Amino acid sequence: MGIKASLPVYAVEDVPGKGKGVIATRDIPKGTRIISEKPFVTGSHQVTSMEELQIRIHEQVCSLNESQQREFFSMHNIYPYTNSIERCLGIFRTNALPIGTDLDNGGVFLNACRVNHACDNNAQNFWNENINRLTIHAVRDIQEGEEITIYYLGSRRNRRARQEQLQKEFKFTCSCQLCSLPLDQSNDSDEKLDRIYKLDCIIELGGIPGLTSSPQRMLSYVDEQIRLWNEPTPDEVGLARAYPDAFQIAIANGDLARGRIFAERLLSLYSTTLGDDSPDVIQYSELARNPSAHQYYGMSMVWKTSLDEVPQRLRPKELEDWLWKRDNRIAQGQLADLRDRLTFPSFSDLPDEREMESKYFEYGDGISPRPVCHWCFLAEVPDIESSVRPRMTIKDADGMIVPFSFHIVHRGKELAKF
Repeated sequence: MGIKASLPVYAVEDVPGKGKGVIATRDIPKGTRIISEKPFVTGSHQVTSMEELQIRIHEQVCSLNESQQREFFSMHNIYPYTNSIERCLGIFRTNALPIGTDLDNGGVFLNACRVNHACDNNAQNFWNENINRLTIHAVRDIQEGEEITIYYLGSRRNRRARQEQLQKEFKFTCSCQLCSLPLDQSNDSDEKLDRIYKLDCIIELGGIPGLTSSPQRMLSYVDEQIRLWNEPTPDEVGLARAYPDAFQIAIANGDLARGRIFAERLLSLYSTTLGDDSPDVIQYSELARNPSAHQYYGMSMVWKTSLDEVPQRLRPKELEDWLWKRDNRIAQGQLADLRDRLTFPSFSDLPDEREMESKYFEYGDGISPRPVCHWCFLAEVPDIESSVRPRMTIKDADGMIVPFSFHIVHRGKELAKF
C-alpha cells in the first residue's frame, strides 16, 4: 500500500479530444504513488480581491524561467482575456488544483495539471501537508497505455448533475466509460449515486448531535453507503469517505471494539489512496491502537465496549452483521431478543410515520406510509404520579428519562384497576 514509484510511470502525451493528458508507460498497481509534485504557481486565500489575485499570479509567472513559462502558457484557458495579466489568471483558474491544510488555496503543477478528469477516475489527487506536495495515487490497477485520470468535482452525483457542473465550471462534456453507459446501466448508476448523495445529506444534517441522538439509525445509513460503494466492485475513494462517519458514530457512543475495526479499515483505504506518509494514515494508525483518543469518545456510553470485545469465530457475513448492528429477522417461533434495537427501539429511535427515511415505513406512492416492520417500546417506570392527569417517569434502554402523561377522558380512573 502507498507504493512510491522510483522512476516515472507516465508520460504527458496528446490525447484525442482532450489536448494533453497523462498516459501510463507501464502497468501501475493500485496504491502506487504516480506523482509527487510541488506547485510552481500558487494562489492565496489571503488575497482580498480578484484584482489582487490577478497581480499575484502575473508576478509569479513573470519570475519563472523560459521553459516554465512556455509550459504555463501552453495550458488550457477557458476564460476570455485581453492582456497577459488576465491570461495568466485565466490559466490559473482553469488548471489549479486544491492545496493547503484546508484546501483553501490553489496551485498549478507542471505534470499533475495535465491529468484529465473522468467520472470513473483511476487515480486520486491529494495535498499532503506533511511533505508539502500534491500526490496522485492509483486507486485501482492501471494498465500500460491507459490514461491516468482524477475526479475534478467535490461530490459524486448522477450523470446529468455531473455533466452540468463540468460544463459550468470547466466548459467540457465528459465522455468517460461511466458517462457513456447504455441508458439502462446509466439509470442504475444514477440511482445508486443519488441514494449515496441523499444519505450523505441526511448524515451531514444530523451533525455532531446526530452521532448520539439516533446512533442506530445513523450507523444503518453508513452501512447502506458502504454496501453501495462496494457494488459492483469496491470504490476505494467512496469507501474512504464513508468509513469516517462509521468510526465517529461508534466512538461517540463508547464502542471501542467497532471503532478499532473501522479505524483499521480506514487505515488501509487511506494508505492506498493517500500514501503512508499522509496525515490521515498517521492519525488513524494511532486511532486503530487507541480509538478512545478521538475527541468524540465518550459523548455517550450506550454502546460501551472494550477493544477486545469482538465476537470470535464468526463467518465474514456474521462479522459484518455484528459490526453494523444489522437486524437479522427472527425466525418463526423463536423468542424475541429484548436487546434487539430495531424491534425494541430506544426513545430517540422511535419510528415516525412522517419521516421519509425509516425502516418501519415505506412510501409506495411517495406520500402515504405503509408499515413494513413491527416494533415495541419497552421502558422502566421508576415513578408514577397522579394529579390532574396520570403521569409517569419512564427510562428507556439508553437511560434517557422521559415524562409520559395519559390524556384520557376520565383522568386516569380507567387505569385504577391496573
